[in-house]
Amino acid sequence: MKYYLYIALVALTLTACRSSKSAVKGPDTNTSASTKTTHITNNTAALASVKKVAAMHLSQQGVTASTKVRLSGVGGKDLSVNGKLQMKRNNVIRLSLRFLGMEVGLMEFTPNDVLVVDRMNKQFVRAKYGEVSFLRQAGLDFYALQSLFWNELFIPGQHTLSAEGLGRFELVQKAGLNVLTPKNTPKLAYHFYADPQANTIQRLQVRSNNAAEKGEFAFNYDGFEQFGGRPFPTQMRMAVTGTGKKDITLALSLSSLKADASFDTRTTVSAKYTQRSVQQVLGQLGM
Repeated sequence: MKYYLYIALVALTLTACRSSKSAVKGPDTNTSASTKTTHITNNTAALASVKKVAAMHLSQQGVTASTKVRLSGVGGKDLSVNGKLQMKRNNVIRLSLRFLGMEVGLMEFTPNDVLVVDRMNKQFVRAKYGEVSFLRQAGLDFYALQSLFWNELFIPGQHTLSAEGLGRFELVQKAGLNVLTPKNTPKLAYHFYADPQANTIQRLQVRSNNAAEKGEFAFNYDGFEQFGGRPFPTQMRMAVTGTGKKDITLALSLSSLKADASFDTRTTVSAKYTQRSVQQVLGQLGM
């Protein structure tokens, strides 16, 4: 079971940005005839909406939480384990997986690379973002992934959302939500669905700008609770489906949220561990 969990995490981490060939369903964001869509051409209104959502960012430099991790779509198995999420702004995102009180694996994102460790079988995968073509092509680096986990807006390729960047979003009102989309992203379109009252992001939907590619990658948020002076999601669900290979979802249920940046930010891998390549793991999954 632990081995399947390990390769599932690798697969999700390194294929999540094949979003232009995936298909995911999400609440209240369909394009049926019953859904009313209003295009807002007033740039002032769009900028005002973006500023309200951007202002909801956490001021804390570090966040930790206990989590229940659920994975589905790998080897015909649905897996569930406990874990711990540790995040330090502009430094690290780490998801530690535990079974019977012991760490059995972890997934760690830093500005330089991605690390996935399987402690049960003493093996690991380490890859730089530039080595993974679909991450590079989609413009999804550490800072974009950080924004996803912190429930924040981002523009692909930018480390922070600057004052100039705030003005790059278009606004559409759809199914009672404000849909904010950064302009001039040539390969993929990034649609942030925000609650117009709470100004929190409910969903990120990524689709190809190529009309021949019909799928999407989705990152959904739910279970908002007050944390750090703002509503913060305690339920996160990532899904990549319709790739023509295997569909994978990762769901996190957070609890015991704390503002904490005092933890070690880098994992040292023992010399006794065997390094595996991305291709080896994805090949085992038939991906």
